Amino acid sequence: IDWLFDRDNGIGLTIYRFEVGAGGINESPDPWRRAETFEIASGEYDWSRCANAVNVLRLAVEAGVDTVMFFANSPPGRMTLSGKTTGADSGGPNLKPDMEGEFARYLVDIALHFKAEGIPVRYISPINEPQWDWQASKGQEGCHYEPDQIIKMVEALTEELNRRCPEIRPSLVDSGKWLDQTYTINIYKDLASNPVVGPAMDHFAVHSYWSNSVGKQMVVNQLKDTGSGLPLWQTEWCQMENGRDFGMESALKLAQTVHEDMTVGNCSAWINWIAVSCYDYKDGLVYVDLDDRRVLDTKRLWALGNYSRFIREGYKRIVISGKPGGILASAYLSPDSQTAVLVAINSGKSAEALDIRAEGFVFYMAYETSVSHSLSCVASGVPGRYSFPAESVTTLVYKK
Repeated sequence: IDWLFDRDNGIGLTIYRFEVGAGGINESPDPWRRAETFEIASGEYDWSRCANAVNVLRLAVEAGVDTVMFFANSPPGRMTLSGKTTGADSGGPNLKPDMEGEFARYLVDIALHFKAEGIPVRYISPINEPQWDWQASKGQEGCHYEPDQIIKMVEALTEELNRRCPEIRPSLVDSGKWLDQTYTINIYKDLASNPVVGPAMDHFAVHSYWSNSVGKQMVVNQLKDTGSGLPLWQTEWCQMENGRDFGMESALKLAQTVHEDMTVGNCSAWINWIAVSCYDYKDGLVYVDLDDRRVLDTKRLWALGNYSRFIREGYKRIVISGKPGGILASAYLSPDSQTAVLVAINSGKSAEALDIRAEGFVFYMAYETSVSHSLSCVASGVPGRYSFPAESVTTLVYKK
């Protein structure tokens, strides 16, 4: 909890994406890929379920999280055609016809219960990666939706929220990839212009798996044509490669993805897929060893912190002029204009020095993630020339 959410000793994350489990018949053999449902019958709930997950949710909020997003991979089993929460046997649609209102009520019931307990639930995401053919072989909860089913489902959710809690907004649609004409570009256009859903949305959610800057730029160009101005949130990403990695290789890959999503995609939020992993995989920010109960940090954790600890809600990305050479860099200004933040990624094998003009700012502090440092404060002084070490992510925080 300290590593993930504490702003002084950790990376200061402020958004927590909490899975509303579907329970039921889940054919995944992995308990880390299943989640209980709170529901015991229609409209009846057992709030003692999911005790460990709920405990972490509460601890995260105590540690500083101010935005909680409840997301569902699948409806509960009783609402599905297959009776299973791992998807339809064929990988096709699995929500029963005319069950949209029931599913919406279920999600809002759960969100309002936790909101009444002081959990800052700001979003509900009813659909996750709808384009994939979710079925038991995928090994986790999931539900495929056709585009017309998406519209019906999110209209039902929005209407339920408008009646009962309009301050909670829908987060839509967690498309599984950027460059998808049907499930990203067309759905974005349809939702942004929808008279029920559009006014309730303050972002469109997309995942950055299997993406690159060229594809993202193509998507951004097409979305601009809609004229809606609805910003993008990147709500799920990991490297999707086997093998644990504690070092800078995967940390640089994560930082490059964040940079790309912020500068090319103009994303105004960025969320990593699982925070904690028990797997031999490049996914979590923190690993756990189940046999000896060790908790292990990664350089990925601290590289994300080069962004999350310093670029806070309300900061605006600002233009960098000049040629940064082999450095990937982006800069951000605080709402009161008293703080500027520059994040620089040097993926090269040698240090690179740059002359940096930060007009109007008189002092800076440098925080470095590298082989030698984990978001450590390594320098301070007056703005000027700075040398970025090889294979590093560095944040320069400028003050007036």
